[in-house]
Amino acid sequence: MIDNLSSSQKIGWVVFVTGAVYMIGLGALYSWRMVPAANQAGSEALVGLLGQLWSLSVPLGAFIVAFGAALIANVERRGLWILILVLVLFTAWKFVGTTNQMVPALFGIGGGLITLFFVGSVWHWMKTRPGLTAPERTGSDLRMLGFIFFVIAAWDLCGIFGMANFVLRPELAEKFNVTLSSTIDSASGVLVLLTLGWGSMYFGQLKTRQAQTTVKEEALQQAAPVE
Repeated sequence: MIDNLSSSQKIGWVVFVTGAVYMIGLGALYSWRMVPAANQAGSEALVGLLGQLWSLSVPLGAFIVAFGAALIANVERRGLWILILVLVLFTAWKFVGTTNQMVPALFGIGGGLITLFFVGSVWHWMKTRPGLTAPERTGSDLRMLGFIFFVIAAWDLCGIFGMANFVLRPELAEKFNVTLSSTIDSASGVLVLLTLGWGSMYFGQLKTRQAQTTVKEEALQQAAPVE
């Protein structure tokens, strides 16, 4: 199998595995050590090379994994350059920051766009589903379920930051006696929703790929000459 890969695809596998190890090793596993350290030392825990690498493990690792996958998939140069451009813009944005002032309109517009994108996604699912095979419909349905989990998670995040838990308005949290246990419960619920969303998306893609493979195999069998 390796012999059949092009040079760029071999490089892609190296990049992909490197990014995956980076994300899982530092982003997931090392967090068990890093988070308790941050609880004791605050942002001082991020001082030093290892701390900086940990803080970038998921955002930078995601781009590394995607770039490696793009090389393996023989994505055109235009697509690779777009991915690099997005990485540069993302890095610049993280350095500059968004805003340190409370801007209600920002959250309102963002929430409205998320809702519109969700409705649009459901619309496209509704229009494309009838033309799919039965196995492909299962994959499509799972991805639709993922959209539902994601939009509910976004709504619950609004509740955590704004009206309900008032994380961004501590004076209101104190005024209305919002308990820490309530915020923890809400945050835990968002984590469950995000996990269910990503799981639904993954298994939806997996089911769709299996269905497409089956269709190709059946087409080859039908095209094969009868002895």
